[in-house]
Amino acid sequence: MDSITQGLLGAAAAQGLMGRRLPRRAGLIGAVGGIIPDLDVFIQSANDPTVGWLFHRHFTHSLIFIPIGGLIAALPFLFLKEFRGYRRQVILTAIAGYATHAPLDMLTSYGTQLFWPFSNARIALDWMGIIDPVYSIVLLIGVVFAAKGKDPRPARLALAVTTLYICFGGWQHHRATVMQQQLADMRGHVIQHSRAMPAPGWLMYWRSTYISGGRLYADGIKTPWAGNLKALEGGSADAVTLPDLPERARQNPETRRQFEIFHWFADGLISPIENEPHSYGDMRITTAVESLDPLWGLQVDPGTGTARRWIPSAASPRDYRGIVRGLIFGDGRYRELPDIRASI
Repeated sequence: MDSITQGLLGAAAAQGLMGRRLPRRAGLIGAVGGIIPDLDVFIQSANDPTVGWLFHRHFTHSLIFIPIGGLIAALPFLFLKEFRGYRRQVILTAIAGYATHAPLDMLTSYGTQLFWPFSNARIALDWMGIIDPVYSIVLLIGVVFAAKGKDPRPARLALAVTTLYICFGGWQHHRATVMQQQLADMRGHVIQHSRAMPAPGWLMYWRSTYISGGRLYADGIKTPWAGNLKALEGGSADAVTLPDLPERARQNPETRRQFEIFHWFADGLISPIENEPHSYGDMRITTAVESLDPLWGLQVDPGTGTARRWIPSAASPRDYRGIVRGLIFGDGRYRELPDIRASI
C-alpha cells in the first residue's frame, strides 16, 4: 500500500506491542520500520527497463529479511542518548514495524516476493487497494490517541478494527470474482486466467481482467457494501506471449530475458497498447478500472530487437477524480447483469 499507510500500520503495531515497555516514540520507531522496505524503489537501471520491476517488493519484502530490516530501521535510534537504556526495546520495536510491511503489501495487486529466496512467486491476494482511506484513517486515529495518552489500547483497537476490515476486503473480492465469472458465462467464455483487483477507495470498485481463447477482457465491477453487484463492460485485446513479439526481438537473448521478467511481473496480463506499435502493457494497472490504457509496459524495436520501458508520453493520468466521484456520488454507467444481458 502507500507509504503513509505502511508507516501508520508499523506505528500501530509498535505501540500495541511495545507501548508500555517503550512509551517514548514507540510509534515513530515502528513507523520508520514500516516504511523503509519501500526504499527498494531506488533500485533502478537506465539501461535495463526490468530492474525496477524485478527488485521492487523483492528481498526487502521477504519474511526472512525482517530481522535484518528491523535492525537497519533501529540503527538511527540506537545512537540517540534518550534510548541508551532501551536498545533492546528499540530493536524489537523496529522489527515489529518492519514485519507489518510485506504482509500488508501481499493483500494488494502489485505482487510481493514474500518467500524469497525460496520462491520468486509474487504473492498478491487482491483484497485491498493501494490507497484505502477507511483503513488509513482508522490506523491514524489509533496511533494519535495511543501517542497522546501513552496508552497502547487505542492502537490495539485500531489494529483489531482494520483486521476485520481486511477480512471484509476478502469477502468483497469474492463477490467481485462471482460477478467476473457471471460476465464470462454470459459471453460463453471459459476463463483460463483471471484477476479481480480493487481500485483505490473503500472496497467498492474492482478491475476484472481475464484471459479466454487467447484474448484479454477487462471490465469494471461494483460491489456495494449493501446492494446488488453491478458491472461496467470494458474492452478486449489479444493476450501477448513471447511468440507474439517481432522476430528480431525473439532472437535477442536479452530482450527475451526482459520480456520473461515482464510477463512474470504482470502475471501474464499483457496486451498490445493501442496506437503504440510494438508496445505491450501491464493490464493489471490502468487509467480506469474498465480500460485497456496501461500505466507502464515494454516497447520493442523491431529493427534492432532491443527493448525499453514504455510509459505514457502525454497520456491522461489515472482517473482519480472519476474514482472519487463514483465513490461519493455513484457511477450510473454500472448495470446489473440482467440489464447487461437485455442490451446484447
